[in-house]
Order: sequence, then structure tokens, then C-alpha cells
Amino acid sequence: MKKYYIENLSDSLGTEIISFFAISEKSLRKSRTGKSYIRLTCIDKTGQIIGNIWDNVKQLESQFTIGDIVKVRASIDIYEGNTQLNITNIRKSVENEYDISDFSPTTTKDINKLTEQLFGFIDSIQNQYLNKLLHLFFDDKEFLKKFTSAPAAKSWHHNKIGGLIHHTITVTNICNSVEGNYDNIDRDLLVCCAIIHDIGKVDEYYLRPFIDFTDEGKLVGHIVIGDKMVVDKCQQINNFPKMLINKIRHLLLSHHGEREKGAVVLPKTKEAILLHYADNMDAHIMGVQDLIEKAKVRKRDWTDFDNLTKREYYTK
Repeated sequence: MKKYYIENLSDSLGTEIISFFAISEKSLRKSRTGKSYIRLTCIDKTGQIIGNIWDNVKQLESQFTIGDIVKVRASIDIYEGNTQLNITNIRKSVENEYDISDFSPTTTKDINKLTEQLFGFIDSIQNQYLNKLLHLFFDDKEFLKKFTSAPAAKSWHHNKIGGLIHHTITVTNICNSVEGNYDNIDRDLLVCCAIIHDIGKVDEYYLRPFIDFTDEGKLVGHIVIGDKMVVDKCQQINNFPKMLINKIRHLLLSHHGEREKGAVVLPKTKEAILLHYADNMDAHIMGVQDLIEKAKVRKRDWTDFDNLTKREYYTK
């Protein structure tokens, strides 16, 4: 059976396909004429697509649920400029029918090399309290495994297995590179917080098999989760300076830059400002890079309109 990936479906308009997708959203709706239909969001490692079931709704609705990997028969259509699936049959698949790697995209970066860079940065920190804090986290092999396999987001940037350590190393590299251009920057504090700024994401996301939020991720969020994780570790270190804890917490709680974007407080130190812009730069560039790569697969000069940043991007 031919494999079809979502990023390429627009090249096969009008084709009937049989393929496997993960279901991330499912809802029973009414059409303008009052007819019941099922609206789905189907996912694979290359993206997501809307699917609609118009016939045999009652029979097919009970065949699967959110989180399932399903086998579908569908035609590829276009509606208001967007490629969609018109699904005529669907059922929950069994494990030996599909390859799980088709639904869990993995970073192309070498995780072992990223881990070596991580410990190189940790060992470069001279402040004994910050050095001890980082070793308490990353000397724990079980935690390190979670950290190196976690995604950095559900969508937009580094939304892959291993995305978190990739993002972390890039942000840390940026901070380490630019801090020397400014006077009186606490380099150890900045690099330490770059390493742990998204540490709460190890508990914010999980794979089912696609990336989704945990209940804690939805209710609390990675910034607050990470803040608690760091405070708990600091309390395990004798005589950890109270003001240093406050500075660490400030960088973590403010790294999104604006309250409207999730920051608990606004950045109020030079280190916090540098961390925010390094984090934002990497997230934005990688998000745009993914859009451009998908457009290039379809041989387009411009990406689709991105609702998050309110623009298209040139691919050449």
C-alpha cells in the first residue's frame, strides 16, 4: 500500500487514498442544511489536515476516539483554499499495521552531541550554587532521558522528539555568544537559566503518539511547572543564596517577554532581556523554517499564510 503523508496530499487532489493518521480532534457537527457530520483533525509527522465524515455518521462515530491511530479511506478535496479529506470509511488500526515513527517526528540533530554540549555548558559555570543546581537535574539519568526526548512545543517550533534539547542548546549558544558584548552581565546566571528556561516542558507535553498537552501542562503551564522544579532543587542545596534564587526565578518567569504571551512578570534585568530575545529568536526562526520547508516540498515560492505571525514567508 502506498504511503501518503499530509504534507504531500495537496499534490494528489481528487485521488482516493487508503492511509493511516492519528486523530487529535473529533467533534460531531451540523452542516448548514442540518445534516450531522464528524469533523476530525488528522495528524502525521509531516503536519495535520481536516477530515470530514458525511455518511454513515452513527456507525463510524463509534469506531475510534481521540488519540487513536486510524485507517481511513478518503478522497482528497479542497475547500476554501485548504486541502481536506472526505472520509468514506474509518476504523481504529492495530499496532502491526503502521510504523509509529510516521506519527512522532524526531529531530534530525544528533542527541548525543547535543548532550555533550549541554554538559560542556554546565561544567563552564563557575558559580558553585548554579553548577550544583544543574548537576542535580542532569546527573539524574532518568530525568536526562526525559529531557532529551521531550518536544519543545506542540506546534510552531521544535515540535519533535528531541526538540527541547535542540532548542535549549541553541538558546544557550546565543546567550553565551552575545553576553560578552555588554558590560556587567552575570554570564553564569544567564547560561544557567538558558539551560533550564523551558525545563517544565518535560511535564507539559507527552506523546500519544502525537505531541499533546498533559493535564498539568494545560492547567499550570511549563513556566510555573519549571519554576517549582527549580525552587525544589535549590532547597536541596545548603545555604543557596535567597537573592540568587530570586534572580533565577525572575529569568524563568519572565522569559516569554510579555504577559500577553505567558510571562508571569516582565523582564527587569539585563540577563532576563537577553534570555527573552534569545528564546524568541530561536522559536521564531525555527517556526518559519518549518513553514518554508513545507512550502518547498510543494514547490511554492511563498508559504501558506501563518495565523500566528500574520504573514506569509518567501521561500527563496
